[in-house]
Amino acid sequence: MRGGWLVLILSGVVLLACPPPAVARERAEPVSRADHIAAQLRRDPVYVTDHAPRALPPDAAARIKAAVARLGVPAYVAVTPTVGLNTGRHGESLLPLLRDRLRRDGVYIVASPSSPDGEVRQYGGSRRLPLEDAWRAAGDELPTDASTPERIELFVDIALSGRARERADNPPPRPKSKVRKALDADDAADRRAALTEWGVFGGGAALSGVPLLAFLVFRRAHRGRSTKKPAKGRR
Repeated sequence: MRGGWLVLILSGVVLLACPPPAVARERAEPVSRADHIAAQLRRDPVYVTDHAPRALPPDAAARIKAAVARLGVPAYVAVTPTVGLNTGRHGESLLPLLRDRLRRDGVYIVASPSSPDGEVRQYGGSRRLPLEDAWRAAGDELPTDASTPERIELFVDIALSGRARERADNPPPRPKSKVRKALDADDAADRRAALTEWGVFGGGAALSGVPLLAFLVFRRAHRGRSTKKPAKGRR
């Protein structure tokens, strides 16, 4: 009898220690970030994170969708934080992971909602677009604080312009960011205020010196007259 109870107790311990295969599989294979974004892209080809509301305008998704539609090929866009993702290395890029989950040809874009970071790549399709040159040119022609919709809109413009390589290889001077413009405006205001203060000081000094100058001129003239002696007449 004791042996039977011992067997039951040991069986219970083993069952508690080893969860069912489905549970073990669920714990071993949690839903990854790529799985989550790919599931969103199956429902809508433009996914915009809701974790950066201040960095994106309210119409970000609509603007991006209208922009990439002009490419004339299927496009899948994920606007998501890129912190921790080295988009410059294929092995650590989110793009091939999304392509692997979706298994659909087209243009794939991953863009940060709050920085110029991002990557674009085309999988399949008979119409090839100069995407990498266009993405690089758009990054060089916009200020660093340009919004993600602005960046993707310009990227599409350049990709369709026929001059993507030329614009990428010959970037213009980068426009000033909003912060830089605000700092320059403050500096200019400070310089104007300093000039005004010096003008007021110089004008006040000049005005205060006029009476003193008049007094000195009058005194010098008076002393000159007093030192002259009257000429004696001849007898």
